[in-house]
Amino acid sequence: MDLLIGTRDRDASVRATSRSVGGQLDMNFEVRAEDLGTVRGIVAAHLCWWRVDDSTAHRMLTVVNELITNVLQHTVADTDGYRMASLLLQKVPDGVTAVVRDQDPCPPVYASPDPLAEEGRGLLLLRALADDTSVSVTPRGKDVWVFIGTPETPEHF
Repeated sequence: MDLLIGTRDRDASVRATSRSVGGQLDMNFEVRAEDLGTVRGIVAAHLCWWRVDDSTAHRMLTVVNELITNVLQHTVADTDGYRMASLLLQKVPDGVTAVVRDQDPCPPVYASPDPLAEEGRGLLLLRALADDTSVSVTPRGKDVWVFIGTPETPEHF
C-alpha cells in the first residue's frame, strides 16, 4: 500500500505508454537517467512472467539497459527537449527479441576503445551477449534489433 501511495510524489510529467499482450511488451517513453531502473524492472518482470530462464533474462536485461543508455548518451533531444525511445520485447519460440527505436538516424559506431577507457565498450558488450543483432535506419530514426536464444533442453533417451 505504501508503494501505491508513494507514487504520487513522482514526477507526473514523464511521457510513457506501454502495452503487454501475449508474450509481447511494447513501450514508448522519454529516456531519462533516473528512469533506467524502472525500465529494467518492467523488462525483468515480463521476462519472469514469460518464464524465461535466468541466464537469458540476465543477458537481455544487460543488452536492453545498454541500448537505452546509448539513446540517453548518444542521441540529440527532439524539438521539445525530449529523448524518446520505444522498446518492443517479444518472447519467441527459441528465445527473446528486443527492438529499441530512437529518433536519431545515425547508426551506432563500433570501435575498439583504449583498454583503460571508461566508455566505448557498449556495442562490444552487445555483440558478446546477443546471438544476433542488426541496425536499420528508418525515416524516423533507427531500430536496433537483438535476439538472444534460450538454451536448448537436452533430449531424453
